[in-house]
This record gives sequence, C-alpha cells and structure tokens, in this order.
Amino acid sequence: MVVAVAVILAGGTIVWARAQIRPGGRAGRAVTVSIPRGSSAGQIGRILAKAGVIHAGGLFGWYTRLEGVGALPAGTYRMPTDESYAAAVRRLQVSPGVLTDTLVIPEGFTLRQIAERVASLRGMHVSAGALLSLSSSGAVRSPFEPAGVDDLEGLVFPATYRIARTATATDILELLVQTFTQRADALGLPEAAARLHQSVYGIVKVASIVQAEAKDLSQFPDVASVLDNRLRDGIPLGADSTLVYALRRKDPGLAVSGIDYEQPNPYNTRLHKGLPPTPIDNPGAAALAAAAHPPHTDLLYFVEVDRDGRLGFASSTAGFDRLVATCRAHGLC
Repeated sequence: MVVAVAVILAGGTIVWARAQIRPGGRAGRAVTVSIPRGSSAGQIGRILAKAGVIHAGGLFGWYTRLEGVGALPAGTYRMPTDESYAAAVRRLQVSPGVLTDTLVIPEGFTLRQIAERVASLRGMHVSAGALLSLSSSGAVRSPFEPAGVDDLEGLVFPATYRIARTATATDILELLVQTFTQRADALGLPEAAARLHQSVYGIVKVASIVQAEAKDLSQFPDVASVLDNRLRDGIPLGADSTLVYALRRKDPGLAVSGIDYEQPNPYNTRLHKGLPPTPIDNPGAAALAAAAHPPHTDLLYFVEVDRDGRLGFASSTAGFDRLVATCRAHGLC
C-alpha cells in the first residue's frame, strides 16, 4: 500500500512538473522583468515566476542544468506571461530586449543637475544623491583630473545618451567621463594645453566659465580671450558665475540678487586671481574649443548689456564704465 501511494505521488509530481515546464495554451500579456547581474538560474527562476512569466520558479534551476543552458545575461526584458521554460530561456538568450532611457545633458549643466535628471528617468533606479556622492568619491576618475582632486565637475560630456535601465551609478558616470575623454582628445585639448602652458583641467575651468557667462555661441571666443588676457596679466577674472556656482552647491535655490559678491570664498574671482578650484559646470564642445583656442585680442572686460544675454566687450576701464552704464540702464546690474 505504501509503495503504491509512493508511485502515485511520484507520478503526480512528474505530471505537475511537466505542467509547470510546458504549461500549454497561449502566452499572456507582456511584462517587464529585470535580471540583476550575477543572478543564478534559481534566482532567475524565482524572478520570472514572481512576474508570472513562468509558473514555478523552483524548477527553473534544475531545468537549465538538465538542458545544459549556460549563464543567462542580466538585463531588462519584455516577456509574455505563461511562457514555457524553453521559450523563456530562448528570450533570455537570443533577444535580450534590454530597455533603455534617453538621458539628455545640455551644455552647462552641473553635476547636481545631471544627477537630478538621471534620477528622474522613468526606468532608472539610481538616486541623485548616489550619483552625486560617487562623482566626488574618487571611485570613478578622469585622466584629466589632477592628483588630490576628487571632483568630476566639468569632466563629463554634455550629449544625448541611451542608458540601460539596469545601469548602476558607476556605469553611468564611467560612460559620461569616457565620452568626455574621447571628445577632449578629438578637440585636441592635450595639445592646446601644452601650447598654452596650461593643463587640460585648467582649459576645462576656463571653458566652464565661458559656458556660464556667454549666452550666444558667437561670443564664446571673445569671452575666452578676455579670460586668457586677464590670466596672463594677473588680473582677477571677475566672473560672478564662479561664486554663484559655489554658493548654489550649498543652496541650489539661492537667488542671484541676494548674493554679496565681496564675500570671501575660494570661488570668488573678484577677490582671487587665477582660476577657481574646479570647473563650475560641464561645458560643451564650442566652449571647450574657445578655451583651447582663445583669439588674440586686447579685450579685458565683458558686461551683459541687454535682456537677451548679449555681452558688450571693452579693452579699457573707460570702455568698461560705459558698458556698466548700459547694463544699469537696462536694470541688469
């Protein structure tokens, strides 16, 4: 009697297992399934079962071993529910269907703004805080980052990226830094640095100020020329965007109208000669090119002169005074 019951139970188990492996019928609605890196076949089975792709996840690891299935790739997939084990394996092996999101980084975005945009992507699971913290940890570095500096501000490239939804903060930051490195080389920044007796990092600092100060691409070269001339003559740059950047790192909502531009701060280029401690944003190709190839002029000043952001330029204090008067007349100073 006991043997008969055992045989019946064994037979019932086999029938049940076959029904799980090959459920029959039509596949159901599509669902999104994310397989983390390093997942075992058993873990993948449980993930698929929880999503309803297969019926019993506990048998999946046994099935893949029996069928000689190799490692299954991580990724984010669209898969029908009520699949057979064989169909699920084929989808994981042949058509990963990794889902991506589009990350658009405009020229002049800071790392804080980039981190917030990454966090806002629909399928991402990377927080702004995690990405921002990683960018100043030294765990991801740029070849242009000086020794003793753990800050990737300025060293990621503004562009449009397709980011896998399985990407980690490290994956994303490494992609942005790698893209900047490739574009910097293509723009000839290392050669320009040698010609200007400057570091690539120094050129990026200048480019970040150009990007912040000039609203019109046609004015990038003249702004770069002013900065180059003032650096060469040992005159403080006087670029208010540097102090704004430093203060907004602590208080992102700080209004420009409430800033005391005479306050002591390493980023206050009214008071301190030379470049700020770091770039103040992530400049695009045009700003980088202008900083790498500043035209030879006698310009020493620029001032905003209309509400469209157009700048006026001068080579003397008298010319500067006239620009300031225009700025004040338009309520901009």
